[in-house]
This record gives sequence, C-alpha cells and structure tokens, in this order.
Amino acid sequence: MYQSDSGKKYRSTKDEHIFYYHWLPHTHEELLPKREFQNEGSLLDIYEEFDTLSHVTTLENASSILQYGFKPRPVNDSSVVNPTYDLMDVKTGDKITPRPLHPIGSSRVLWYGPCKFSQLKSPEYTIERYGNILFSMRSLGGFEGIRRDGLKFYFIEVIEYLTTSACRILVSNKDYPSLKRYDPYTIGGPLYIQETEQGYSYYYMSALKRHDGRVLTNVLEIMKEEFDDAFLQKVSFLNHDISFFPCKSPRIYVKDIIVQNESFMDSVPFLVPNILKLAVVLSIGKPLHPIYLITPFDDAKTRNKMLRDELKRVHHAAVHRMKVKGNDRDMIGLAVQDVGRSFISKRDIVESYCDLLKLIHESQRSTLADRLWRKIEGILKDPTDQYH
Repeated sequence: MYQSDSGKKYRSTKDEHIFYYHWLPHTHEELLPKREFQNEGSLLDIYEEFDTLSHVTTLENASSILQYGFKPRPVNDSSVVNPTYDLMDVKTGDKITPRPLHPIGSSRVLWYGPCKFSQLKSPEYTIERYGNILFSMRSLGGFEGIRRDGLKFYFIEVIEYLTTSACRILVSNKDYPSLKRYDPYTIGGPLYIQETEQGYSYYYMSALKRHDGRVLTNVLEIMKEEFDDAFLQKVSFLNHDISFFPCKSPRIYVKDIIVQNESFMDSVPFLVPNILKLAVVLSIGKPLHPIYLITPFDDAKTRNKMLRDELKRVHHAAVHRMKVKGNDRDMIGLAVQDVGRSFISKRDIVESYCDLLKLIHESQRSTLADRLWRKIEGILKDPTDQYH
C-alpha cells in the first residue's frame, strides 16, 4: 500500500497535506462491504448494471477528436502509474526512491466510465466532471469494446479519495507479466461480466470496503490501451456515438464555450442550443470517420422540431446582426482556420453562425439553415434504435 501527495491541503490547515491511498487486493473478498455475501444473487446487490462505456471530454477536445480521432495519452493524474507523483510507504512513511517506472508508465490509454443508454436519452442526466461531451460505445463486445479473446484485463490500483474510491482496470491486447491479471468473469471484483442465455450483462461495484474498513462509494475507471494497428483504431472509433449533457464539475475553461449560463443547466433551454452547436459542427466539418449524435429526447419528431426551431432562430438572429453591423468579413482569416473548431470555441452561437454566413455568397445565405438541417438530419441517431 502506498500514499501519494495529492497536491492539495485540508481546508482546516495550510500545513497538513491530503494524501491518497493506493493499493491492490490479494483477493476480491478484501473489497466486499460485508462478509455475509454467500452467493451470486446476493453479491449482485452491491453492483450497478451498465450497458455502455463513455469517454468524457470537452467541446474543444471533441472537435479535435472528430477531425483526427482519439488521442490516448500517458496516465498523468494522481495514479501510481504517474512518475511525477511522490509515493510514500504507508507503514514507514518513507518516500519511494528511486521511483521505479511503472509497467504502463509510457503507455497511452483512453479513459472510460460505465453508463447506461437509458441515461443518454434523459434530459435530466448530468455528467459528474471533466466536460460536456460523451463518446459512448455502441457495443461492449469485440476489440472495439472490452469483451473479446485476445483482450486482457489488469488490475492497476484502488485509489482512495476523500469521499469515494476508484478501481482502475487496464484493458489491453498486450502482455504485462508484472501486472496483476484480473478476471472480469468471476463475481466479487469491481468489474463483473456475466454470461447469460440472452448474451452478456455488465456490472460494476458501486461501493467497497477501504483499507481502513470504511465502506464508501466506488467508481469503475477503465483504461483502454491504444491499438498499434490502424484498422483496429478505426474500428474502435466507429464503435462510438456522441452526445452533449450538462456537467457538474467541468474544467475551468470549459464554461467559456457552452451556450447559455449555468442557470439553464438543468433544463431543455440549456440542452437544445448546445446540442445544435454540436450538430452543426458534425454537419459542416469533415469527421475522420462517420459518427452519430444521440439526443435526450423521447422521439424524433419532438427532437427535430426543437432543434430546427432553434436553428431558424439562430439563423434569423445572425442575419439581423450582420445587417446591423454591416457585411464586414475577413475571408482570408476565415479561410485558414478550421471552421468547425471556430464554431465550437465561441460561446455565442449567433456570432458563430455569422461566421458561417460570411463564408458564403450573399445570394446563398437565405437557404443556409435549410441546407444545414438536411445535413444534421443525417447524423442524428434514431431514438428507437436498439443498442447491444
């Protein structure tokens, strides 16, 4: 067991640092909240089911992902994998020096968390942290998911934060003899894949016993390692849909590019213009591979009316603004920048739309909204589609 300096300090004092605990269980029983679990049925009581894994990011990062694909990165947060964090032995308090390079210290991974497709269809759903964009897996099977012969699971760590824990599991097609192998098909661990007559069900442990015996909430964090093969990278990307939701704790700069203010974050008036913003970017840009947009509306007719009405409103507002301000356009400046990235990086969607109008001849501006809508219809996911 190790401690790492979180870089934070307790509110009650400026001198006492906050430390995170990192450890790995010898057996699954060490994680179980209670000893009396005897069979599979009762064990499932401590699990939450999920049917997709989602990668959360920001609007700006999403624009780059759509154009160039996912860019997995080395682990750079408060993990035992990150060599820039100091580790201390819990028993002695001594700093671990020299700090050995972790087996996946230079590996590039993409982070995922469990989610349910039903949540992605609810306007009330809120992302906990990081950003407003979800890239969710259509299927958890195959190399593009997490269930396939040739994919291996490794238990990287249990990391204990102040009020919750996180179990981190690496999914990779590579061999790491020095890492702890994990069997997701045996119940009792943080991730459980159950085979049934109907197929496979997926579960994560929602609470676990910490090193000091306390039982607190737990989250599952999947670290999926990048494939070396270009074809598998493409297959993996094509296994994703995209969606927009409010975020409780976004990164500091994220708030500057969403439409509307925080008072709208729990309502449809907040969702509609931001979903439209993302839809326009998908329709005017040239994504590396095709991708569909999931929207949290019950049926296609309701969704289409709300988005198209908002598009018309933005179009008319932008046309009016240009008449007031005059037809001042910098075609050279606009020609050398990524239009989609420019559109997504501005908080004012009307201003962004004005940039689109400036790119086309005046004779074509009146029909821009209709032409955009025809493209947007092609990337909207049918709410009745069944996932697997």
